[in-house]
Amino acid sequence: MNKKYFFKSPNLKHYTHAFFTKHGGVSSGIYNSLNCGLSSNDKKVNIKKNREIISKYFKFDINSLVVANQFHSNKVFIIKEKKENLKCDSVISLSKKITLGVLSADCCPILVGHKNKLIFATIHVGWKGLLNGIIENFAKQIDSLNINASDLFFALGPCISKNSYEVDLNFKKKFLYHDLKSSYFFINKKNNKFFFNLRGYISYKLKELGYLNIWASRLDTYKKNNIFFSYRFSCHHNFSDYGRMLSIIKY
Repeated sequence: MNKKYFFKSPNLKHYTHAFFTKHGGVSSGIYNSLNCGLSSNDKKVNIKKNREIISKYFKFDINSLVVANQFHSNKVFIIKEKKENLKCDSVISLSKKITLGVLSADCCPILVGHKNKLIFATIHVGWKGLLNGIIENFAKQIDSLNINASDLFFALGPCISKNSYEVDLNFKKKFLYHDLKSSYFFINKKNNKFFFNLRGYISYKLKELGYLNIWASRLDTYKKNNIFFSYRFSCHHNFSDYGRMLSIIKY
């Protein structure tokens, strides 16, 4: 593995972290090659090897890696030691013995750090989690730790961009029902079709909650499907399955 297989955020310099592409691993076919998603139909031995490749490159114990069983929820957990089979879409760690990972393939992977305290987190944000309050629930858990919003750094990784994310009127109505201001993040097309700015709406939500130190990748997983796994691209091309990228953060 080399540096061309991952991206980093300038506001998380004092954290070990990376947003990985789909290259640099051992998987083949539609999973070529750094597929890290255990919920895919790829060979489990390949997925395990791919995660080990990442751990060796960044010199952390593979047994310290915590990747939640994501299900597009609004569930957030705080952990002080490694937990198995966490079913949620955001994990907040208070231990340097833990490495956090988040999987994505069009949804937005978010890595979170603190300017001086031992606290870091991952958030997996797709439209369902965003609609159901994953960002707000993350903020509630942070507030329970007496953390100042201004002390947190957010890095939004590669995800599907607005010009690739076409949705229908019913989709838009779901967001308008919860937040009329969400209309600013829909771009009109023809025949009751719209483009949805997932990354932009996530950034807006974070800023509304007082989180202002936000870096966001501009890379589009759909258009850059040669270097990223994309659920939507896979569906549009009738692939039987798709891989998942792993993003990691460690104190």
